Amino acid sequence: MIWKQNKWIKYLEGYCQGKNQIQDEYVRKVASSLGLGEPLDIQFEWQKQITQQFEPEDAHGVIILTGTAGDGKTKLCRDIVKQIDGDSFDEDKWNAKSYFCSSERTIVKDFSELQDEKSLVIQELLNVLVNGVSNKPILIAVNDGILVEEIDNFILTSQNEESEKRASQLKEIIEDKINLGFSNCEQQELIKLINLSKLNAKENFSLILDEIIEHSGWEGCDSCEGKITTTCPIYNKYNLLKTQKNIRDNLSDIILLLQLNNEHFTIRELLNLATNTILASTPKAKHLRATKKDTNYPIFNCTRVSKANSFDEFDYESTVEVGFWGMNLGQHKMNNARPYSEINKLMFGELSTNHWDNYLKNKSERKIAIPLDDFNDLFNSKKANDLDIDSELWGAIVRRSRIQLYCYQNGDNKALDLQKFSSFSYFKSMVFDELQERDNCHNIDLISLIVLALNRIFHGRYISENTGKDRLYIPEKDQGSITPISIFHGDEIRDRDIYITKVKGDFELTGSRIEPVIVFDIDRNTSLKLSLTVELFDFLYRISKGSPPNTTNPRLYKKLLIFRSKLASQISNTSKLSGKRIETYTIKDGEFRTSTLKVNHG
Repeated sequence: MIWKQNKWIKYLEGYCQGKNQIQDEYVRKVASSLGLGEPLDIQFEWQKQITQQFEPEDAHGVIILTGTAGDGKTKLCRDIVKQIDGDSFDEDKWNAKSYFCSSERTIVKDFSELQDEKSLVIQELLNVLVNGVSNKPILIAVNDGILVEEIDNFILTSQNEESEKRASQLKEIIEDKINLGFSNCEQQELIKLINLSKLNAKENFSLILDEIIEHSGWEGCDSCEGKITTTCPIYNKYNLLKTQKNIRDNLSDIILLLQLNNEHFTIRELLNLATNTILASTPKAKHLRATKKDTNYPIFNCTRVSKANSFDEFDYESTVEVGFWGMNLGQHKMNNARPYSEINKLMFGELSTNHWDNYLKNKSERKIAIPLDDFNDLFNSKKANDLDIDSELWGAIVRRSRIQLYCYQNGDNKALDLQKFSSFSYFKSMVFDELQERDNCHNIDLISLIVLALNRIFHGRYISENTGKDRLYIPEKDQGSITPISIFHGDEIRDRDIYITKVKGDFELTGSRIEPVIVFDIDRNTSLKLSLTVELFDFLYRISKGSPPNTTNPRLYKKLLIFRSKLASQISNTSKLSGKRIETYTIKDGEFRTSTLKVNHG
C-alpha cells in the first residue's frame, strides 16, 4: 500500500487560500493544470433561473447583477454567455477583457474594471429609458455602490439637461432596487436588478457542501493507504460528512441563524468555509489544542498527511468543528477574518445549559460519540481545580465538546440552545418555517408575545402578562419611558393589526433569503415596519418571559425607543386627522388603567 496524491484534494486546497485564489478565472486555470477537466460546477437554482431569462432569441432587456465581491457575478455572466454562444464560446477571449459590446448584445463582466467604457454603458441604459424598450440583451455585473457612484459622476459632468434628468431617474430606480428590492419609479420595469446579496446563504452552503462531497474526484482516494487503514484525517472527515447528513444540516443551520441576523456570506466565503471544514489541520491556538502536538500548518493535503508520524491525535484534533469554526487558523483569524469571525460571534458553547453539561458528563446517556470522549473522565468533575489540568485547557475542552455535540447530534432541538440566541429554535419554527410556506405569519401566541414585550419596553416597567396581551399601547413620543403617568393613544393597535411578513422584491429568485419584518397597520393606508432579526426576537422573547438577556446590545433598546417615537407620531397624526379622542392612562401594579387628571384653577 502507498499514499496517493489526489488531484481533487489539491484543487480544493486552493479554496482555502487567499481571495484571489477563489476567483472564477483562477480556479478554472488550476483545474485545467491539474487535468481535472470541469472544475467544481455548482448548479444553483437561482443561477438557472437567471440564465433562462436569456434563452429566448427575442429576450431583450436589461439585467443588472449586483452584490458584494465574491457573490458569483462573474461566473454567472460567463455561464449565460457560454449558453448563448454554445460551441463558439471562446474561453481565452472571455478571460481577456470585461466589456463585450455589439449590435446583438452588451455584456459587462466586471463594471469596476472598465475605464472609458463606463460612460458608454450608462448611456446605453439611458437610451433604454428614452426609447422605452431595449433592442438587445444587456447584462451588467457590478459591485454594490459602484454603479450609483458612476451615475453621479455622469450627472456632474453632463452638459445635457435631458440626460441629467434621465440619469437621475436611472439612479433612483437602481438605488430603490438595491435598498428595498423594488421601485415605484416610472419605467422601473425596464431595469431588472438582481441583488445576489439577497440570496439564501444556508441553501448556497448546503449546495456547495453537497457538491464537494458527491464529486467524483474522491475516487482518486481509492487504493490509498490512508483510506484503507482509515488513518487519513481528510478522507475520514469527507466520509463523516457524506454518511451523516445531520452534521451537514447542523452546520448549515448556523449559516441560517446568522443570515436571519442580516449577515451575508458570499459564495467565495462559503467555498472557503466548506473546504476548510474538510481540510483543516490541528488547532493553532494553544488553548484550543487538546495535546501539545502542533503540525505547524493550518491545512492538510495528501503530502502532509503521508508524512505524519502518528495519527493518534487526529481523531479529536482534526474533526469537522475545527475547520468550521476556523480553529486551525489561529486566534486572530478566528475572531477577525470572515466568515469565521461572524460564526464565533455566536459564542457557541459559552452560554450552554445544564442539560448539555450533564450530557457531556454522562456518556452512557447519549446515542452519539464525540471525538473528545477520550477525555470523558474530565467531565466527571464539576470543577476544573479538582483535576490535574490547566484551567484554560479545561475550558477549551468543554467548549469544544459542546460544539462537537452540536455538530454530531441528530434530532435534538436543544442543541440550538448552545449559542447565545437561545430562542432560535422557536424563531425558526414559528417565523422562518412559516414564511417559507406563505407570505404572512399571524400566529396569535407569537403576536401576543411580541405585543407583551413591546409594552414592557415602551413603558419601561414590568407589565403583567394578562395586560396588553392583545393590544399595543403607544405612549406619546414626548413622554419618558418610565413616567408614572403617561399619555397613550389607547388601543389603536390590536393584535389583528400586527403581523409578520417578509421583504419581497420585484424580481424574486428561487432561493432568495427570507427577511422577516413586523408590520404595524395603523389604518387602512398607513403602516410601519420593524425588521425582525434573531437578535431582536431573542430580546423580545426573553423580556416577555420576564428575563431580559444580559448579553443584549444596548442599541436594540435604543432602536425600539426610536421606533416607539415614530409609531406614536404616526398614530398622533392619524388621530388628529380623523378627530379621534386620545385617552389618558396610568400604570398601577403592572396594569393599564384609565386615569382622570385633576386640574386646579387659579
